[in-house]
Amino acid sequence: MNAPFPRAEQHRCFEQQIRTQLSVRVRRQDDGTRSYLILAAVLQEWAEVGLLSAQMTTIAARAKVSTATLYRLFPNRDEMHLETLALGQQLLVEAMKECPPHPNPVRDLLEMAQHYAAVLREPYFKQFSLSQTFMVRMDSSVKEQASIIAVAGYAGLIQCWQERLQTLVDEGFLKPASINHMIFRLIGPIEARTLHWHHSGRGTYIPDKGWPHEIATIVEAFFEIYGTKKYETACQTLGWDWSSFAAATPSPQPEPAQAPEATLESKGLLQLESLERAVVEGPLPADFIAFVEGQLTHMLTHGSNRLDTSDRYLRIVAATLFENYRVGYEQISMAGIAKRAGVSTKTLYRTFPDDLNLYREAHSLGLAFFSAWLSRDVEAANPIKRMADYLKIAVDTYLDTRSLQVSSIQFGLLADQGRETRLHTSNFIKSYIFAFWSRRFSRLKAEGYLQGEIDWTMIHALYGPIQSLSWGHKSNLGATPTPEGSWAEACWQVAEDFFVIYGTPQFHAKRKALGWDAAEQSEADTNSSNEVMAVVRTNEI
Repeated sequence: MNAPFPRAEQHRCFEQQIRTQLSVRVRRQDDGTRSYLILAAVLQEWAEVGLLSAQMTTIAARAKVSTATLYRLFPNRDEMHLETLALGQQLLVEAMKECPPHPNPVRDLLEMAQHYAAVLREPYFKQFSLSQTFMVRMDSSVKEQASIIAVAGYAGLIQCWQERLQTLVDEGFLKPASINHMIFRLIGPIEARTLHWHHSGRGTYIPDKGWPHEIATIVEAFFEIYGTKKYETACQTLGWDWSSFAAATPSPQPEPAQAPEATLESKGLLQLESLERAVVEGPLPADFIAFVEGQLTHMLTHGSNRLDTSDRYLRIVAATLFENYRVGYEQISMAGIAKRAGVSTKTLYRTFPDDLNLYREAHSLGLAFFSAWLSRDVEAANPIKRMADYLKIAVDTYLDTRSLQVSSIQFGLLADQGRETRLHTSNFIKSYIFAFWSRRFSRLKAEGYLQGEIDWTMIHALYGPIQSLSWGHKSNLGATPTPEGSWAEACWQVAEDFFVIYGTPQFHAKRKALGWDAAEQSEADTNSSNEVMAVVRTNEI
């Protein structure tokens, strides 16, 4: 187990797949290969400048063809984008296959997990994934076709994991269980640190102890849940020690430098405290969208003093978020914002001379809505149910397609920033999320149910699987995922897994004595979608 880390860490597989396609020589009359080159050039253009800034002339230059040839082969830009999306999905699967199988099945899974993390961290893949997210949005003109392509490509990726995990089950190293749940239990914490970290505008996740240690910790936790007696015996007799393995591996290539924080960071989210009070003190709206629409309507109402600049400022920002929600980022117009805010375009530009600052404030307000809504506390004596309920609130919120429209402005900001992947809200939202889960985990520790250090590894162990299985799937593929059972059952299973990793002996003793298992909760799970969560005032961060 102490051999060097896989070759995947030493080069960029997805980027190399694209560059390999671009290096193909084309014969004079070979339009098929020439079309393929153009699609590869589109992928490179997306990677370098983003989907929204891609230029046909630059794409033609990358493909070494004339713009006339490009338009002859691809007269419809949407069709070209769809074919590019399909090629990108194909190259992603090919990039994953660059990790060769290892004769040791446990080491094989570890290397594949490390390889997957390396691919997801590639700048080329990040931009491809962001482009795909734009194409499957509700307001996209090619949403349905793009979603079909994305789902089909993703199925090929999932098949890679299915085959590896089934091999481990067949060889007796993993307990027989739902392969689908196993996949998301394994890749969810990886995607939380890479794909979803990037899509939320938090920049680049940098592990405290390096990626080899980080991935080894994830895979070790996976085997804590699903490992068999045969696996445990092999660890003891063959010296499979995860910590020493991670320590013996070389460090990966350094992460790209990020922009200085002083020029980017906000110190808070617009209207966050007010929205938190609205959730706690007022009647709880039926769902997240009812909350958003109600609060935006209130913000857009003129105050008694029409000369109040703070009221005007908030109305303009609220109008921008509302326009983004209604028509999508690419269709936002300053005239539409001004009309909804009840101001002239001259007043709008006097208040916000720079469009980017206006969009940033609207993004900040959108994040405040999500943060306030998701920060609700739940009261349940059973800690498994309590953690499952936290996850279920998030699932119910994010699986509503309309909620993706509220947050879609962040994808526009990321796309407009090109290769810079960190938004101005990055540090604050990281602190807010960490504080949210720290409060919940600290309560479990005080009750004697939780062991281990409260860190991002612990947070991702709980949040990562359900994030990838539900709204990560919805956002990136444009299709509503369907769990094998109910969403309540999926959240419960993830919470159970979490306590297998972090639960104390006291927790396991009480679970057995008090009947903290899924069977005892079947009635509650069946009615969970109609359940009214107990809400208490959240602590200030």
